[in-house]
Amino acid sequence: MTDSAATDAMKAHRSKDFTMHIRSHSSGDFSMNDASGFSESIEPDSVNRKEQQRLRRETEQTLAVRENRAVVWLRFLVMFLLIAVAALVSAGVFVYTRAKEKDDFEDAFYIHADQVTDAFRSAVERKLVAIGSLANAITTYALDSGSEFPFVTVSNFAVRGSDVRVLSDSLVIHWCPVVTEEKRPAWENYTMENRFKINEGFSQDQQLTKVQDEYFPDFRRFDDEQPEEDGSGRRQLPQQHGLDAPADANVLQDGSGFRPRIWNPQKNRTAEPDGTGPYLPSWQRTPVNKGRQQLINLNFVHAKVFQGIDLLGTLMADPKVIINRISVPLPSFFQQVTANIKASQYRNKVDEYLEDPLSYLAYPVFDSFNVTTRKMAGALISNLYWRMYFQGVLPSNARGIICVLSNSFGQTFSYRLDGHDVTILGQGDYHDEKYSEMMAFQDVTAFVKGTASPETRGYLTVPLHPSFGLYTLRVYPSQDTEDEYRTNKPAVYTMAVVFIFFVTALVFIAFERCVQMRQEIVMSRAVHTGAIVNSLFPQEVQSRMYDAAEHQNQKRAKNVLRLGWLSREGLEAYCMDDSSRAGDGQPIADWYKDATVMFADLKGFTAWSADRTPHDVFHLLECLYNSFDAIAMKRKVFKVETIGDCYLAVCGVPNSNPKHAVVMTRFSNDCLTKMVEVVKSLASRLGPETKNLQLRVGLHSGPVTAGVLRGQRCRFQLFGDTVNTASRIETTGQGGRIHLSECTAEELRAFGKGSWLERRDTLVAAKGKGQLQTYWANVASSGNDSQSSGFMAFDENLDLSSNPFDVEPESQDPDTSTTKNLEEQICIPETAPMNSSPVIGPDLQSPHDRILAEPGSVQSALTNSVGEEHEGTPENTSEPENLTDTELRSHVVSV
Repeated sequence: MTDSAATDAMKAHRSKDFTMHIRSHSSGDFSMNDASGFSESIEPDSVNRKEQQRLRRETEQTLAVRENRAVVWLRFLVMFLLIAVAALVSAGVFVYTRAKEKDDFEDAFYIHADQVTDAFRSAVERKLVAIGSLANAITTYALDSGSEFPFVTVSNFAVRGSDVRVLSDSLVIHWCPVVTEEKRPAWENYTMENRFKINEGFSQDQQLTKVQDEYFPDFRRFDDEQPEEDGSGRRQLPQQHGLDAPADANVLQDGSGFRPRIWNPQKNRTAEPDGTGPYLPSWQRTPVNKGRQQLINLNFVHAKVFQGIDLLGTLMADPKVIINRISVPLPSFFQQVTANIKASQYRNKVDEYLEDPLSYLAYPVFDSFNVTTRKMAGALISNLYWRMYFQGVLPSNARGIICVLSNSFGQTFSYRLDGHDVTILGQGDYHDEKYSEMMAFQDVTAFVKGTASPETRGYLTVPLHPSFGLYTLRVYPSQDTEDEYRTNKPAVYTMAVVFIFFVTALVFIAFERCVQMRQEIVMSRAVHTGAIVNSLFPQEVQSRMYDAAEHQNQKRAKNVLRLGWLSREGLEAYCMDDSSRAGDGQPIADWYKDATVMFADLKGFTAWSADRTPHDVFHLLECLYNSFDAIAMKRKVFKVETIGDCYLAVCGVPNSNPKHAVVMTRFSNDCLTKMVEVVKSLASRLGPETKNLQLRVGLHSGPVTAGVLRGQRCRFQLFGDTVNTASRIETTGQGGRIHLSECTAEELRAFGKGSWLERRDTLVAAKGKGQLQTYWANVASSGNDSQSSGFMAFDENLDLSSNPFDVEPESQDPDTSTTKNLEEQICIPETAPMNSSPVIGPDLQSPHDRILAEPGSVQSALTNSVGEEHEGTPENTSEPENLTDTELRSHVVSV
């Protein structure tokens, strides 16, 4: 085949650029000899296949672009529909539920209003019928006994009146006959002869009250608390009677307080009226208090409770029930009012009725039962506490119903009803104006008259006066009532719709970015887990922990990588490696020849913490340990563990330090100083006993074994006899002092710090060690070579501005000729030899050795690491799937 034929065949399948490219190479580029001598020529079929593949790819790309565009438009359409539907549904749900709540609120209020008005009407009816029964009993007694009014004294009036008081919710009932001017002398003689029957009524009341109180143990008698009679034998009466008796009142001087003549209770009237009859004197009453005869002949016509009206004239002109104006007891009469309440059936509710508004009701008593010829012979005077007409009316879930009671005397009082409870708001209209349109109104007189029937009235029950003492009742809801039905459900339902849309949108977004998010999550876990491991393990130990995973099989490595090697699961998988329990893996443990271990314990902490709350105990320990940690970071000391009030640290591990004893001694001294500052600053909050706490420090130098003990709770640990000995040194030390072993003392002498040492006078008996010679460390002050005592006896007047344990400047050390900065020399890291067989100390019996057997947990520290960002994330990172297990762990160690 010629070149021109080949060119023509390819034109049908190639683009212009590709055709030009072929022509430019047609002079010989299509035939060449390779290094093996094989002659290769480009055949037209091969070119056609490549061109087809390219066109197929272009077609696929075009289709992909179109499909992506369609998906994008579809995505926008779905999002728009979701937003539109969410807006419509949420708006509809909100409007519907809000309207439903409003309807429920209004319906419930009108039901409660009907309950209040019906109960109020029933209470008034019940009171009229009950008092009417006592009026009929008086008429019946007079007719049966042949007594002529007003000379009627009902037998067993205390018993009869007790039942009536309970049925009518009255605290007291007075029987007052009508006495004309002609019958006044005879009446006054009658009361003088029969006044002791009032004493008999008092005795009967007392006897029956005692029996009743024994039957109802929750009630108690108040006889010892009744007000005493004054020297004149006359008892001061409550405000509603206005009993400031005039000076010319004739009181019988027998100590009974009895007045033989009819008398007026007010100062501005004649004490003993003359020629002004008829009169309405008080005679019998129920209950009878300790005043006994003091109220006899009190003329109720001029009583303050009926002031401003012609009580007797109104009753005789139209004998109907009269309810007078509302009165409120004044504080100066609280003692008398309290005595009256304590004598009644409500004797255990003095505080409830003491300041409650009340009215007085006058019910006519007739001389016969003939409705055409009967005449009024007297009246029953009863008090009426309006609170009782609202109690127990509403269900327990009703809240904030406002009842406004008004009368024809121009008075208005407001009550609040919360379930069975009633609260007097005060005089005036206290309803919320925004609920005025929802008012439920009732004219009490008209309502009682309109609903009266043989089912609610007796034969001769006297109705309310149609034109005198009219009362109206208005019922309103309040904001609290509406709040019972106005809930946040509409907003909750609306937010639920929005939340559904939000979740759906998140699903779309998550689907689009799932791959990228997976990579970000993997890298974020790697970085953050590496940071957590840095805080739990030294750097050298971290590297070896990661390298140890290379010995695991490929399947385990893939599983770990799939789970996220540097996630919480990955690190726990290493710490709980089955091979370590089976003996197949190498434990990470090293032997360090030279190190100094410090045990620090709070002396007196157990007794102190017994009297403190856990919050105070942890507050003290956090303040101390945070301070010690800051010092350890500054001194390059490695903190190993804290358990309770024990603090364990080491110098020389994991980085070797030739001056480990010097560094640790200075670190201990700094901790003693900081201990004094902290307990003094916390004494005002945690108690003065806090200042008595002292830090007891023990140091010992020698070889230790350190490493990671894999298992349920993985952490860097120390083992060996040096640790045990340091614990013994600490427990035999003293509070506020640094206790050293002989080995640590030798290390200090080797570096020219022998001046710090104070030989202990006695040998120390250490368990498992026998008798040991120990030393106290007295770090020299910064200004001279004098030695401090090394004992931090706390003084409340201690001046912390001049530290008695200031660390000696590094430039004064004897060995500073070889280095400019001793701290830099101390912190030069050295690699310690590794020993695959850990050296474990023989004795772990001291209380502080428990930290060797109970390592801390890494799991709680890793719990919150998943999915968080980290500031140290490197910019150039490899794909985790493209890294080997070793490379991935090496990457995190570098981070």
